[in-house]
Amino acid sequence: MMKKTLVAVAALAATAAFAQVTITGRAALGVSTYSATGTGSAASDVASRTRVDDYSSRLRFAVNEDLGGGTRAFAVYEFGLAYDTGTGNGQAFTANSAAGFNGSRESHIGIGNDTAELRLGRQNVYWTQGDLSEQGSNFIGKDAFADMYTRIATVRADNTILVNFNKNLGAFNGSQIYYSINNSNEAAPAGVPTAGVQTNNPTIVGAKLNWDQGAWHGMVDYHQRKGNPTTESATAFGANTSSFDATSWKLGLGYRYAERSIIAVHYFDMLKEYLDSTTNNAAPTAASVIGAGTGGWRQTGYGVTLTHHFGEGLLGYASYGFLNGVQSSTGRADLSDSATSSYTLGLRKELSKRTGIFASYGQINNGANANFSPTGGSFVAATTPAGADPTFTLVGVMHNF
Repeated sequence: MMKKTLVAVAALAATAAFAQVTITGRAALGVSTYSATGTGSAASDVASRTRVDDYSSRLRFAVNEDLGGGTRAFAVYEFGLAYDTGTGNGQAFTANSAAGFNGSRESHIGIGNDTAELRLGRQNVYWTQGDLSEQGSNFIGKDAFADMYTRIATVRADNTILVNFNKNLGAFNGSQIYYSINNSNEAAPAGVPTAGVQTNNPTIVGAKLNWDQGAWHGMVDYHQRKGNPTTESATAFGANTSSFDATSWKLGLGYRYAERSIIAVHYFDMLKEYLDSTTNNAAPTAASVIGAGTGGWRQTGYGVTLTHHFGEGLLGYASYGFLNGVQSSTGRADLSDSATSSYTLGLRKELSKRTGIFASYGQINNGANANFSPTGGSFVAATTPAGADPTFTLVGVMHNF
């Protein structure tokens, strides 16, 4: 009887449909130096220091099930790993929001087909560039340009409804629309305790138009954070003392001139509008302001990125970015000497399909009233003072599994 039961169970298992589960990830670590000098004051400069850094290591669980008729269901749970500190902190001794076992990177579920799919949960938005610019943590550990166009955008949004368009759309495969339902500044309904109302996150809406035709690749991104609350902490643009809306645009166009080689140009526009008359309208440094009253500021910029395959798994990377000075959006005086430029050079040698070694050098040149720094992944070891010029060098190894 036992034998017959085991045979029956085995037969059932052989015919049953199971969801496919995959586990993938990345381990990336290197040795770097970092400094931010040039303020004219030794007390303000960030002296050079050497560290062991993690570059966006992660572990990813994915579940896929074929529902028939070309429809599939799926779920993703991805969290960041910190091989350098073994904690949720980065080199700045502050929390790295991309590390931790709580779905700190992407965590979503969805259903769809080859035309489109609906995803719900925490998801990457706005900052993804596809083939246009993959330098950064994907290839050489760090790239100064990658952080320039995300200064006021949310790059990984919670509570998000996202529609991703797939290969049946041809050249527009990879286009997206999304909405993050965070109900910022929601008033408590009658009878509902205020402790149960979320007031510390903005509502986010955005879209990405992706276009890929032969050797050409284009992308247009729109992203708006609306109704940011007064409780938001200090950012690269200084402390936010009032509710505000933040709108970001970026455009990119790339040309693949050889196998695994592409050159791309980029343009980006960032607008931050305050919503009440008591704000200080903080500019990029906490001590420098555009003026009191409603309104805000705008900053535009551009960049060029290059990926070149020399052959035999050796790739070179270069990027240059420029941020124009901060301008008042309502006719008041602009912030003088607030422009920023950056460049990065890097090499990567692939040792196998999964493992590579890399090296890069990057520098940021800030005006006297700018304090831009390569902030992603809690990489910066200390707050960059106004007028300082951050510089980094690094060598590392990356293994994808």
